[in-house]
Amino acid sequence: MTALRRMIRYSPLSLDSIMQAKSSYRNMFNVHPTHFLRSISAVFMVILANYALAQDPVQTQDPPALAPTKDPSPAADPSLEGTKPTPRTAPARRPTPPARPDAVQSRAIADFPPLVCEPAAVDFGFLLPNTPGEGVVLLRNTGDKPLTINLVQPSCKCTTISDLVGKQIPPGGSVELQIKLDGAPAMGVRRSSVKVMVDGYGRALDVAVKGEVSLPVRIVPPYINTIEQKNMTGRLIIESTNKKPFRILSSQGGPISIQGFDEAQDEPRSSYVVRYDLTGFSTDLPSYIFFETDVVGAGVVDVRVRQMYKPKRLNIQVNDIRSNVGLIPSGTSKEALFTFTDPEIVIESVATTSTDATVSLARTEPTKVGDTNAFVTVTPRDGFTGILLLPVTFKTATQSEDFQIIANVRPAQKSQ
Repeated sequence: MTALRRMIRYSPLSLDSIMQAKSSYRNMFNVHPTHFLRSISAVFMVILANYALAQDPVQTQDPPALAPTKDPSPAADPSLEGTKPTPRTAPARRPTPPARPDAVQSRAIADFPPLVCEPAAVDFGFLLPNTPGEGVVLLRNTGDKPLTINLVQPSCKCTTISDLVGKQIPPGGSVELQIKLDGAPAMGVRRSSVKVMVDGYGRALDVAVKGEVSLPVRIVPPYINTIEQKNMTGRLIIESTNKKPFRILSSQGGPISIQGFDEAQDEPRSSYVVRYDLTGFSTDLPSYIFFETDVVGAGVVDVRVRQMYKPKRLNIQVNDIRSNVGLIPSGTSKEALFTFTDPEIVIESVATTSTDATVSLARTEPTKVGDTNAFVTVTPRDGFTGILLLPVTFKTATQSEDFQIIANVRPAQKSQ
C-alpha cells in the first residue's frame, strides 16, 4: 500500500487529468474507443487512490536522509584491495602574520640598555654664584653587541652636553660625555639630569646632575621660617665650604651669640654654631640676618627670614633684586651688577637715599640671551666700615624700581 501511495503521490497525473477522466466516464459511449480505454484507466486509478487514502492516510514526511558516504579505503571495500590509500590533506592553516613593529618596540620598552655611567652621578659640589660646573663622565657598553646612541637630552636649559647622537659604542668600550651646569646668582642646590637612549631599547639611562650655588661661607639652614610666629629663636650653623678656618666679624638684623666660642682666647674655626633671637622685634621682622666674615668672596653672607606678606610686583623685571659685591676696601670703589630681563630697557639713572655711599650708572650691556646688564659704581663714604646695605633706585623714562646693594667695607682684609 505504501508503494502504491508513493506512486500516486509522485505520479505525473494531475487533478485536471482526473477531472477529465470523470467527464470522459459520463460520455464514454459517445467517444472514440481509444479515448474510452484511457478514461477507464483513469477511473480505475482514481478508485485505487481513494481506497489507499482511506486505508493508510498520507502524513507529511521529510525527504529521507542521505546515506553516509562509505570510506573508499581497501579495508572498507574489498574491490579496492591492493591500491594505496589517498592520504587526507589537513585543512590549510591561515599563515601567521609577521610581528608588528610596535609589538617589537613594546618588548624593547621593558628593557634597559646594557649601558652604565662612570661615575653613576655628577656632583659639582659647591659652585660660586654665576659660575658654571663642568665635568666628564664615561658611558660604558657592558653588553656583547655594539650600541648606537640615538638621544642625549638634558632635563633643563641650565645643562648643556656634548653631541653624541649617532655615536656607536663597541662591546666593552666607552665614550666620553661632557656635562656643563650653568651658574646662577641665587644660592641653593640645583638639580638636573641627562637622559641617554640607544637603538633597540625603549628605556633610558638617566645621569643625575647636582651642584650647590654658595659663597665660600654658607649658612645652614638657608632660611628661618617665622610664619605664625614660629622659630623666633633658634640656632644656625655658619661654615666654610673649603673647611678652612675663618672669623665672624659682625652681624646685622638682630642679636646673635656664638655658642662655645671665645674670640679673645679661641682660634678661628671652620664652623660656628650661632644662636639668634627675634623676639625683641615688636612689629616688622627683618627680611635677612647678615653676617660679616673675613673670607675673600664671602664678605657678607645672610639667612632669609620668611614671613607672611604679599609678594611685591616689580615695575622693572630683574633676575635678582639684590647684588652682593663683597669686600670694598676703604677709599676705593666697586661695581655692582643687575641683570634686567627686558632687552629693550633703557636705564636713565641710578640713585640712593643712603649717606653711607654714593652710586652712579657706569654702563649697560646686552647679554647673549637677550637680557640687559646694568653696572653701578659704589663708593663708600670716608670712615665707613662694616656691613653696607645700600638701597638703590633705577629709573627709566616711564617707571622706577628699588633694589639693594650689599657689601662690607674694611680698611684691611684678613684672609685665610
